[in-house]
Formats: sequence, C-alpha cells, structure tokens
Amino acid sequence: MGPELEKAIQDLSLRMRLIRAAQEGDAPGSLSEREALILQQLLERPEMTVSEIAQSWPNVSESTISITLTRLWREKGLVSKTIKPDNQRVTLVKLTDKGRQTIQKHLEQQTERFNALFHAINVTPEEKEVLIRICTRASKFLDRYLSAMQNQPSKS
Repeated sequence: MGPELEKAIQDLSLRMRLIRAAQEGDAPGSLSEREALILQQLLERPEMTVSEIAQSWPNVSESTISITLTRLWREKGLVSKTIKPDNQRVTLVKLTDKGRQTIQKHLEQQTERFNALFHAINVTPEEKEVLIRICTRASKFLDRYLSAMQNQPSKS
C-alpha cells in the first residue's frame, strides 16, 4: 500500500470517527459501532440467528454478541428476539420498526458526513467515479475475506 496511503487512510478514518463521536456523542438513541454494525447486518438479512450474527465477528465471542443483542432488545427496543419453534436452542433476531428507522437514520447521517466532506474538498465527478470503483472492489474482496474467515475452524 505504501506508507503515504496508509497514513492518509488512517488519518481520514480517525477524523471521520472523531466527527461522528462529536456529532452523536452520548445522545439518546446513539449507537455504538458494534450495535450499528449488527443493525446493518439485520437490515441486509431481515432474520438471523445469534450464531449467524456472531459468525461475522471472528474475534468477538458469541456471548459478547448475545449481550449486545440483549441490550438492543431490552434497553433500546431495536430488535426482537424469538425462540425458533422447532429448535428451542435457536434464537431468531429481527429488526423492529424502531430498529429499522434507527439504522436507516444512522446510515443517512453517515452518508451526509461523507457528502459534506466530498463537497468541502471539491471532489470532481471523475474522482467520485474512481472512489466508487475502489469501494466496490474493496467491498467484494472483503466479502470473500469475511466468508473465508467464517469457514475456518474456530479456535476453542
């Protein structure tokens, strides 16, 4: 990648996260990064088991994901949890209407931050197209990478 690009990406990432933290802070209804990512998973796949969600987090224990889901369910009302009728050991998780609205608002705010940044630094249409191609290619690669990580035997 090269040290200049690596530093540029790290610097941009830090500043974007600082802006998010400053804008959202501890405001009522604000989401932790893990909560937002779980809700986004559920937006893409409307019903998942706790185990399926946890598989997307190779370095996080299933119990940690379960605790996060319980907080999203009990304290925030953003997900519903139901026991699968044919297998009582399996819990199904879905977004509630409030959860769907919350994650959509979160994603809209994220888009607004990037749009404001790109507008402020005068990103040209050509640069925008290059960014789209890079992000699309990177997303496809990371999907394959995450899938391979999920298929590796767990280290118990």
